[in-house]
Amino acid sequence: MSAVSPLPAREPISQSQLEAMIDTIAAKDSDVARALAQIGYPQTRSAPKGFESFVRAVAAQQVSTHAARAIFERVLAGLDGDCCAANILQHDEDSLRALGLSRPKARYILGMAQAAQNGSFDPHSLPAMDDEDAIAHITALKGFGRWSAEIYLLFSEGREDMFPAADLAIQKGYQSLKGLNDTPNEKRLRELAQPWAPYRGAMSIFVWHWYGSTTLS
Repeated sequence: MSAVSPLPAREPISQSQLEAMIDTIAAKDSDVARALAQIGYPQTRSAPKGFESFVRAVAAQQVSTHAARAIFERVLAGLDGDCCAANILQHDEDSLRALGLSRPKARYILGMAQAAQNGSFDPHSLPAMDDEDAIAHITALKGFGRWSAEIYLLFSEGREDMFPAADLAIQKGYQSLKGLNDTPNEKRLRELAQPWAPYRGAMSIFVWHWYGSTTLS
């Protein structure tokens, strides 16, 4: 078996990069400038790259953070610590369910492993793709919608313009930040956030920060 080539250079957004991007938007958006003066900068976030991160994402769907961690640790232990496609395909649906996965999640992971084995899904190819092609590559997997793809590309690859507009906290946060009467839906929010390009990913982190700060205070 040939060695896996290194992932092309796409790194998570650093703290200094995040702050510079937010400053750029704040200079032309008075609402962002006001909010920044009130709550300060968010901390940057990052997540690992590669196939294992997609398995982890499936395990985390529709459960708490604590439960997701416990499920993934059981899956990883059941795979002898190597969460690769070849190891997954040594299991069937029932044996994956015995590790704590629901039937749909077991099917999603098996399907993803099969796609990785036959070459129709390759997380190592993602960094070389443009944003929309990368989203399409991920969402071709059963169990992965656009939101899941955007979250991976934002936090694992540091794509600074990736904007998960279907996220309810971002929708609510934007509504609060801009003083809107109604919560914008995904389509409307993408339109409203256009002026934040090419730093909509950085701004999504800021809007999460705003939403958390204002709802918990």
